[in-house]
Amino acid sequence: MRHALFIFTILCSGYLLGQHTDTVHLNNTKVILMALDDEQIIKEGDSLLDRNMINKAIAKYTIVVELSPKNKKAISNRAFAYLQIDNYSKSLIDYNVALSLDSTDYINLSNRALVKWYMKNYRGSIDDCDKAIKYNENFAYAYFHKGISQFQLNRYKEAIFSYDKAIKIDSTFARAFYNRGNAKFLLDNLADACSDWQKADALGNKTAISMLQKYCNGKSGQ
Repeated sequence: MRHALFIFTILCSGYLLGQHTDTVHLNNTKVILMALDDEQIIKEGDSLLDRNMINKAIAKYTIVVELSPKNKKAISNRAFAYLQIDNYSKSLIDYNVALSLDSTDYINLSNRALVKWYMKNYRGSIDDCDKAIKYNENFAYAYFHKGISQFQLNRYKEAIFSYDKAIKIDSTFARAFYNRGNAKFLLDNLADACSDWQKADALGNKTAISMLQKYCNGKSGQ
């Protein structure tokens, strides 16, 4: 969708940055109406997010959301951006809105599950993961997020099962190996825990080495 965005300027040209514009007057002030495209603004936000300029990315997404309140992509991306700066309440609000527009979006469901995990709503997180898995049973992150919530509820065997599923889908999922090792350790299965930590270490997990050094005679997976 294209919108007319009011930009106050003293420029006289009918062109700005290569985009066609229209000029009007408002209260004796020259105003340029510049046609902007939702997708272009979202792409600019995505580029800022990739460069870790998160607040600027949020500002871009907000432009689109204010002009197109039902633009699921802008709302979802802003929700993810809020998650990156630990603003869980705003992230949750945006994910709720995005999912009201499309309740089958398994990525948004899985990401909202992560938000709920941070907010210590572990059962709500598991519910969202189950919904995500219903719509895409091959999405590794849904099983991983389910596993970390089960772990927090001391349901270690169930967490291991969820991590198993994530690893089966993505055999390079270092965090799943590391977390599965932690669950096995708490079930007194040290040998298998060390094996998982070694795999996590070999895949680049930065925290596995401390567990290997403390409990596994320092045997790294490298």
